[in-house]
Amino acid sequence: MKTNAEKINLEEVEKQIRTFEKEYDYNLRELEVSDLLKKFIKDKQYINSEATTASIYIPDFQRKHVWENPKQSKYIESLFLGVPMPPLFVVLKDEFANMELIDGVQRLSTLYNFVNDKLVLQDLELLDTLNGLKFSDLHHTRQRKFNALGIRYYVILEGADEGVYAEIFSRINTGSLNLTPAEVRKGAFAKNKFYLFILKTIESPLFNTLFTSKKEEDKLRGSKEELLSRFFAYSEDYLSFEHSVRHFIDLYISRKGKNGFNETEKLEEFNRTFEFIKKHLPNGLKKSATSNTIPKVRFEALTVGTNLALKEKPNLVPNYSDWIDSKEFKRWTTSDAANNKNKVVGRIEFVRDSLLGKIS
Repeated sequence: MKTNAEKINLEEVEKQIRTFEKEYDYNLRELEVSDLLKKFIKDKQYINSEATTASIYIPDFQRKHVWENPKQSKYIESLFLGVPMPPLFVVLKDEFANMELIDGVQRLSTLYNFVNDKLVLQDLELLDTLNGLKFSDLHHTRQRKFNALGIRYYVILEGADEGVYAEIFSRINTGSLNLTPAEVRKGAFAKNKFYLFILKTIESPLFNTLFTSKKEEDKLRGSKEELLSRFFAYSEDYLSFEHSVRHFIDLYISRKGKNGFNETEKLEEFNRTFEFIKKHLPNGLKKSATSNTIPKVRFEALTVGTNLALKEKPNLVPNYSDWIDSKEFKRWTTSDAANNKNKVVGRIEFVRDSLLGKIS
């Protein structure tokens, strides 16, 4: 009986690793607290391109400073104790060597708050004598020692494409509330013309008539962008999908942004699909008239399957729609192994073939 290693082509494994590892170009640097804070600009609009020192700024897509006082205090206490802290991550963004902070907003903002007397330490257990103190309350020698602490940061160098940025954003997001893929893309693809097209399209009254989720998270954390990204990516290239939805979509958006696209055609494709769904599917994209949410797998199946059917038969008028309540459709759109390639392809083609009357 063959072992796993014998079944797998190890040369292919090595080739894939070498291919992807070349994309991540970075170096590790260190600055004292005082020098780091001189570079820190909270609002990008105040960056001075003529300054002799490059700035580190928080991008618009990053969450606001949300650590409560006890957590900020704990971080400052850890620095006093010399506990090793994770490095910050920044990306070189322009010819002036200004850097965008992609991981470490909470830590760097806490440093800024403490040194500028905006943080009063509290709830410390080990260094409890610090409770109630601000930075300016410390002895001047202790202030100098704190300012001389080294803070490490990784610099992701210029040259990596947007898909690589998105991958890095996702993997290094270590906060208690991880960024959604859509939130990551807002940063990674901030200048990508195709992603900007998606952001514009989600404002469509037609789309918002059909997307009526009442979940607060869906409204705030990019669910609309995520769904439309899937719609366009799968509609054009669903047969190339393998394992990771996020990686598949990131590469698709990066490619469209680089190679260009016909915005008029894409918008017509979008309108044709969603007008058809609104007119011909009993509950639109929802399971029932009273449903509050639209599962991603259901959205993918209905929108992409409809789009493919209309590409094959532009004047399509469906003969029946009871397939949408069938056991077969339910089987294709259950969450179990939902992102298995066979399921992705199967549910999309089931809807396409049902609409075309190829499945009785």
